[in-house]
Amino acid sequence: MTPLVCARCAAPALLAARYPHAWHNGSGQRVEGLGESVLCGSCDTDAPAAAALLALLTEDGPPPPTRLADAVDDWLATVRHRTPDPAALDTEESRWRSGDL
Repeated sequence: MTPLVCARCAAPALLAARYPHAWHNGSGQRVEGLGESVLCGSCDTDAPAAAALLALLTEDGPPPPTRLADAVDDWLATVRHRTPDPAALDTEESRWRSGDL
């Protein structure tokens, strides 16, 4: 199995979650699929939605299942509604077209 890494910084990720996601395409048809969010101990340290989950995952010993489930639910409630940053997409497209990705 390939280790899970953060797409933003390539550091090892702490958690990945996949969840149902849908959108409407250019024709107005509903397209259903899966969304994925990755929790990174480096990139998400300043994200308020990730604070409780990061604290649980980085403390010594296994976290209590109920607290872990609640923290994951709270984190997902925020991250599953993120939208892409157009400037970051433009930069990534430029890197892809130039062969840097």
